[in-house]
Amino acid sequence: MHAIIAERVDALRRWLEEQAMDALIIPHEDEFLGEYIPEHNERLHWATGFTGSAGAAVITREKAAVFVDGRYTVQVRKQVPGEIFEYRHLIEEPALQWLLDTLPQGSKVAVDTRLHSANWLAAAEKTVSGKLTLQSIDRNPIDTLWHDRPAPLLTSARLMGNELVGKGSTEKRTEIGAVIAKAGADAALLSQLDSICWLLNIRGGDVSRLPVLLASALINASGGVTLFIDLPPA
Repeated sequence: MHAIIAERVDALRRWLEEQAMDALIIPHEDEFLGEYIPEHNERLHWATGFTGSAGAAVITREKAAVFVDGRYTVQVRKQVPGEIFEYRHLIEEPALQWLLDTLPQGSKVAVDTRLHSANWLAAAEKTVSGKLTLQSIDRNPIDTLWHDRPAPLLTSARLMGNELVGKGSTEKRTEIGAVIAKAGADAALLSQLDSICWLLNIRGGDVSRLPVLLASALINASGGVTLFIDLPPA
């Protein structure tokens, strides 16, 4: 497995050179920003071999590091090759500080903005301002290089009765719409799968260990919802 990881890291470094980038940040989160993610979005696992539910990695043209919290200090050393990655603490030695300490001033760091919250991006820009450039990328190189990437698991939605969930979706949507209106906004984007399933009182089996569906949603100030979701195979 370590040889495979080495090949993947080398491929990502070739991508960095081709794109004139100096580093790539690989968070555990996917575009739905949840802790538990579907198999086809396990990009951190693909690049490092790490299977924990929280962490990140950074790959530069010459170095690499993996960042995990205290739960995974033993596991990460068993799964991630130490001859390729430095082991760092996710909170005490964050990835951005490692980049600031590792890269020369003016270096470009590739970021797939879909995989980060708006708050993280704003804080990150402030942290590296004047020292590094965070460069948004249109396509994640892992998605291109992952040739045997599993297909998404798409299941049918199950509508839950109010006797099971305690409150109807119409009531929930009205309440959330009022909050949006009070904030002076027209709509809110929902990306977290558990939030969408709670709001619409639906459940599914698209993610292991979570009764959710892969979807995004827009809710407007009047409580109306537009759901973006792929249909399961017929």
